[in-house]
Amino acid sequence: MLNESDGAQTAGPTLELVRVAAECVRRNGVRGFRLSEVAASAGVSRGTVYNTFGDKQAAINAGLAYLCSAFIDGLAAAVTPQPTLRGQVGEAAALIYEHATTPQALVPPLRTESIITTLLEHYGDPLCRTWAAFWATLVAEAQRRGEVDAGLDTMQAGDWIVRVLLSLEILPFSVAGFSNADDARSRIGDLMLDGLTPRR
Repeated sequence: MLNESDGAQTAGPTLELVRVAAECVRRNGVRGFRLSEVAASAGVSRGTVYNTFGDKQAAINAGLAYLCSAFIDGLAAAVTPQPTLRGQVGEAAALIYEHATTPQALVPPLRTESIITTLLEHYGDPLCRTWAAFWATLVAEAQRRGEVDAGLDTMQAGDWIVRVLLSLEILPFSVAGFSNADDARSRIGDLMLDGLTPRR
């Protein structure tokens, strides 16, 4: 447990306190976030939370960063075992579809009304950059397999993949027209890879 004996700010928040801050962001959103709730949930004093984070915004930012990492890690666990980029993109699309329609699809569950929308609104640039870098690595591997064009800029391709996938969270699925997760998996995988395949 963090030291509460003096008013000096600690070296940095413990992972457990960051996790609790993230859970409070997940549960209440940024506007409903309260340091007092973080303290109560963590079983520490309000002063400890203040001393640890410095202020409310720093605690929110730490929680958002944790949720961003959890979101990417949760998708990576499902995506990376797929042997092709087409399969990886399709699997991500299916998981986002399930996330948008079933709150428990990701572990830990990352949904209030839409935690991804919250991340985009309040933590959008870091989320998109980090996730684009994740996809850029997979695009580079697909280039070595000859699955996609060797001349692609991997970060630009990764950014394109991210923007399409994140749009699935924001667009109503009645507009996107997917009937189920398998439909999203197949159609998004085909859509993305048709635009990245080798040029002849």
